[in-house]
Amino acid sequence: MKTTIIVASPSEKSFSKKIVEKLSKKLIENRAEYEIIDLYKDNFNPVMTEKEEQLYNEGKTDDELVKKYQQSIRNSDEIILVFPVWFNNVPAILKGFFDKVFIKNFAFSEEDNKTKGLLTNIKSGMVITTSESNTSYLKDKLNNPIETVIIKGTLEVCGMKNIKYINLNVEDKEKEDVFESYFK
Repeated sequence: MKTTIIVASPSEKSFSKKIVEKLSKKLIENRAEYEIIDLYKDNFNPVMTEKEEQLYNEGKTDDELVKKYQQSIRNSDEIILVFPVWFNNVPAILKGFFDKVFIKNFAFSEEDNKTKGLLTNIKSGMVITTSESNTSYLKDKLNNPIETVIIKGTLEVCGMKNIKYINLNVEDKEKEDVFESYFK
């Protein structure tokens, strides 16, 4: 089994990066194969050009980094997304990742005006967010935007299954054992 971790946080000292470090240690302990896609370290450009939009409609890309990401995802059984919640949503770089990487004929096809997910190789996954807001606020007050838009509206539409969601807020940052309970 191979896990691909996608991280979208610009600061090396961020809570999100600490989570990725803990995940990496757990995967190493379990002798699991994994890869980290760090969108900021890779200088990923989330902006789609006019040419890329035309290629998107054909199910193609000319971006070599996008092709590399697609190959990693194609070869994975599990996906883990780690990112801060900014303005109750994903960072722009991660939205651009979805737009440019999860393209037609790679992540989905269209049949009878409906999408059919093609990333059925992803059997499980996790979305881990860091936020200043507590989880009940995100879920109750805001109708759980990450679960609705990212998990159901993006990952599941692309054919991924068994995606769990964990939000860790600033209160969790101070707890030394918070990661152990989530990543056993």
